[in-house]
Amino acid sequence: MLLSEIMDRPVMDTDAAQSIGKVEGLVITARPPRIAALRLKKTNGGGTLLTWQDVHAIGPDAIMARANAREGTTEDIAERAAACRSLPGRRILSERGTEIGLLQDIDFDPESGKVLGLLTSSGTLPGQGLLGIGSYAVVVQEA
Repeated sequence: MLLSEIMDRPVMDTDAAQSIGKVEGLVITARPPRIAALRLKKTNGGGTLLTWQDVHAIGPDAIMARANAREGTTEDIAERAAACRSLPGRRILSERGTEIGLLQDIDFDPESGKVLGLLTSSGTLPGQGLLGIGSYAVVVQEA
């Protein structure tokens, strides 16, 4: 599944069956490359981060999450969220500093949250090559 496919998709509370927000982006960890949280916009109370373990299912029309899931997000996730703001369009650099292209989309497994690939302006890079994400660039292993 691609990030672009879930952007603006409603996130529903499984207990109250009401919207708690819409997907604005992903918070990703590099080691291992996986989704740590969903960034939400237009939230109805609570925070703007939904940890991945609180995501119950990703359906074609909505994402289902546990009630009160946004409470108590950790400082570590909040720190990562700052670096992961606006990932599409970010530069991709090799570990040696060579510019590879621009990040266009992120392919991930909707069950596990594992990052499968980074779609770039110059092709697709394997997710397991992700080394780090900073405010300036995404760093990957050189092929």
